[in-house]
Amino acid sequence: MIKDFEAEKEMLMARNRSLAEFNLSKEPQLAKGKQCLQVLSETGATLCQRIENKVSLHKQQSSDTTAETTLALLQTAAAESEEESEAIAEKFLEGNLEIDSFLEQFTARRKLTHLRRVKADKMAEILTRQHNAPRQNSVSSPAQGHTHHAASSYIPLPPVTGSVPYPTTGMYMPIPGPYGPNVF
Repeated sequence: MIKDFEAEKEMLMARNRSLAEFNLSKEPQLAKGKQCLQVLSETGATLCQRIENKVSLHKQQSSDTTAETTLALLQTAAAESEEESEAIAEKFLEGNLEIDSFLEQFTARRKLTHLRRVKADKMAEILTRQHNAPRQNSVSSPAQGHTHHAASSYIPLPPVTGSVPYPTTGMYMPIPGPYGPNVF
């Protein structure tokens, strides 16, 4: 039994020595990994500091600009791009521009014009809603956020049967023409 213990002790010591030698062989890799980690940590800290500086600069610059100013700039940009598209159309009508070039330039400019106009309209709607919100005393429902011109100019839609990708109940639509304000 004592021989078994001594044999087990020798085996454990040999295994421990083998494990220690293996660990020592990995020491250069560990030192290299520590050095790499230190470099990456310093790089990360530098990048974090740069991001914090840029965020504070952005906050400082954006605090100088109001939403109304941004809306005015967006509306101006939409008008400018519309004028540019009209100038492209004039060049084409005068014969100074090939059809392929005209189509490419004109469609790109009109797309930009429409995108800017939609964004400006949406922003104006949001700003109007924000300015009107403090005047409302009750909790607003989703329907209160929309501007209704006159109750008589809206009629409920008839129910739609079948599967459609849009809401079919509880919607009120404006009546164009002589029955209500022209919102188009």
